[in-house]
Amino acid sequence: MNWALEKRHLKPAPWRVLVMLADRHNKDTLRVDPEQALLAHDCNMARSTINRHLEDLETAGLLVRVQRVNPKTQKQIPTFYVLEIDFAKPPHIEFAVSDYETRIREVQSRNIDPSRVPNPDTVAVSQKTAIPCPKKRDSRVPNPDTNLVKEPISKPCGPGADPQTPDLQSGFLEEFAASFPRIGNLEKTEAALRLAIADGAKPEVILAGAKAYAVEQAGNQTRYIAYSENWVAQARWVQFEQPAADPADAEKITERWVKAIKTGHQALARHCSIATARDLIARMLVTEDECRAAGISL
Repeated sequence: MNWALEKRHLKPAPWRVLVMLADRHNKDTLRVDPEQALLAHDCNMARSTINRHLEDLETAGLLVRVQRVNPKTQKQIPTFYVLEIDFAKPPHIEFAVSDYETRIREVQSRNIDPSRVPNPDTVAVSQKTAIPCPKKRDSRVPNPDTNLVKEPISKPCGPGADPQTPDLQSGFLEEFAASFPRIGNLEKTEAALRLAIADGAKPEVILAGAKAYAVEQAGNQTRYIAYSENWVAQARWVQFEQPAADPADAEKITERWVKAIKTGHQALARHCSIATARDLIARMLVTEDECRAAGISL
């Protein structure tokens, strides 16, 4: 608490969030994982506001958020917060979905003066993610020569074509962002979409899957909804893909399931229906053991 209280150069609202997290800090186990609803109640703020301040505090290098998933139910469990005071020797975190120690080093290397954490009174109240206009990309998108997520162009661009978006239809990213129920990092989402389309996925199929996922998750708590970049990277639109009329397209869908099962890609393979899995086994494309290893219960 003394460490958090000394951060008085922060704006009042993010400082309050930091203090409340410090109040939940266990000095013995270094555990800090309050339910977000409880944190919002303690701070007397909306959860959307809490998320903005948490992002600002992470940018300032004062904490790192570690997402966790229950391995049995595949549902998210409360986020674990590693405070800067524990960066030198972070605690062991069960069920973390990413390498949080690497993330701690990344946050430390790009941290900013905490006094620059924005004042909530000047932050837009809209919860929509800001999406750059394709016609004015240069004004809001980093220099492509230094953009680390830039993907190689899969085919030559014609005259007047945008060399940075050869695989994305005009307006596709905006429509995807408007349809998906939980947009996370927009740049990572765009990069994941590029890779998916380059790998053969059809934009209209991805978009239809995003809309179907939004309907499926309607009324669900936000913490249980996947971030857009993770959803795309895991090709989760496949579970909503309708049987293809074209045999060639149907074969492509089959190839995706086989690839997911054989590589043990559980995040995708677990969405394969039992009927589909048994059909693949009958066709000797996969084995029962490979299906079980990929998380499919036969």
